[in-house]
Amino acid sequence: MGIHVENQQVVIKSDVLLKGTLTLPSSKEDLLPAILILAGSGKLNRDANAEKGKFQFNIYKELAEHFSTIGFATLRYDKRGVGESEGNFEKTGLWDAVTDAANALEFMASHPNIDPRRLIVMGHSEGCIVGTALYAKRPFHGLVLLSGGGGGLRESLDLQRQHLYSELKHAKGLQGFIIRKFNTLDKSEKQAQATYRKLTASNKDVVRIAGLVKMPAKYFREHFDFDIVEGLQQIACPVLAINGSKDFQSSVEFAKRIPENVQGPSKCVVVENMDHGLKEQLTPLSPSTYKKDYIKRIGKPIHEEAIKHLDAWLTEWKEGSFQVAGEK
Repeated sequence: MGIHVENQQVVIKSDVLLKGTLTLPSSKEDLLPAILILAGSGKLNRDANAEKGKFQFNIYKELAEHFSTIGFATLRYDKRGVGESEGNFEKTGLWDAVTDAANALEFMASHPNIDPRRLIVMGHSEGCIVGTALYAKRPFHGLVLLSGGGGGLRESLDLQRQHLYSELKHAKGLQGFIIRKFNTLDKSEKQAQATYRKLTASNKDVVRIAGLVKMPAKYFREHFDFDIVEGLQQIACPVLAINGSKDFQSSVEFAKRIPENVQGPSKCVVVENMDHGLKEQLTPLSPSTYKKDYIKRIGKPIHEEAIKHLDAWLTEWKEGSFQVAGEK
């Protein structure tokens, strides 16, 4: 017999109305510890699914239902302009996302079944940045960073391009010949830097690049301005960071900043053969074909090693085993 889980559809009042799912386990505790799940980048909804097409990952739904089995309530919501939430996705910046997360935390703190003194924020990918920035605005009691802790958006994008260039430099046949003959990788990098300059110099929410492609300038500008190390230095609660050895979208190197900068106790874990989407990946991931690889992993469970580390840390956190900065 599994634990009975109740999924409630909720409305969170932020600058816009956000729709979400509150998952409550049946528990003997009057007030439950709770986890707020912050999604990664792109138009993925509260479950980590795209509106149309093959990207139906369900990672956040799976995590929420798993955490209910160890006695945690969870809240996950559709970002602005995604799914059932109001707002304009293209005009949403980092600080809008932080405002929404702060309001979601307040929603949890005031819920009759949730203990306002036991709130964890769990970010995945870009959600790691939002969760890190959130602490200074609205403190909480534990931070979990999945696939992206310690890294900012610009350096993660730079890293992804370098992985791609490295792969293409070694391309064989006609593609390899063209790349080497015409220095196309140098041209691509110059183009990327020029795009960045246009985005950061603008004061508009959205700009057109080359008169054609609409890009969310406010989003990039605010992310590029945010100092992730300064954000980490504000954090005085226990922190867990989990990264995968097969994740080329973020770097284990960035996670090394966490123990160097946070005030609270921290633990950083690398799970062998885990990709950015928390799934087991036994073959090498290629920057040019990774989306196909991700689609192949749909329906597979979250990596069991990641779940083991999450369960162990959350249990320890719930038992109050961590010494927090400022406590005797």
